[in-house]
Amino acid sequence: MARSHPEASSNGRTADFGSADEGSNPSASTKHPQGRTANQRAEVRPLQAPARTALVSLGVIPRQLLSDVAGELHSVFGPPSELLPGQQRPLYAFNKDRNQYHSTAILRRLALARGPGDTVPVVGLTDVDLFIPDAPFVFGEADRDARTAVVSIARLAHGPDGRQVDPERLRRRAQVEAVHELGHLLGLSHCADARCAMYLSHKASDSDRKGPGLCPICRGALGLS
Repeated sequence: MARSHPEASSNGRTADFGSADEGSNPSASTKHPQGRTANQRAEVRPLQAPARTALVSLGVIPRQLLSDVAGELHSVFGPPSELLPGQQRPLYAFNKDRNQYHSTAILRRLALARGPGDTVPVVGLTDVDLFIPDAPFVFGEADRDARTAVVSIARLAHGPDGRQVDPERLRRRAQVEAVHELGHLLGLSHCADARCAMYLSHKASDSDRKGPGLCPICRGALGLS
């Protein structure tokens, strides 16, 4: 059952749930009062556009997929996306009871990928299955305060029958969800437009219907032409 929660909270984090549960993190609700999306309302204050963004692999991610995702982040948002040195699979975040990896623990460690004093937004791309305690799994999570986000391709890589999807479909899904998480880092909430990358994905196939581009309202909220 879906639950309704405020658009923002003090922890500055947004988790993208792989179920009908909308969760308690900021921007997690797709229900918009007054008939307007959060990105149309005054409480959304996008951050100043960064000079660059950064992408880092966590585990075994094909180099070409990383390059394709970085290219899409650059195409959608404008600043170049730098590929940082890859990191190993985040075993420090593994929960043996759930056989999954705690995404919030990964966000904390990702902040260390930046140099001292650097505030570049960092997006991690991983092949492990992610979770937060109050959801069965998440496709990704973003922490606006830490300026870090993580996206998992573990479920994006498979269809509803459990078979692996073709590389082109995986590439597009990964691009869509990476744009989604970086959008959160730059101040965007979830969008009511099912074709926009900021729409909340409940299942992997939702990514096939979305973006990877932003709708005019979300682009306008970021000051993009």
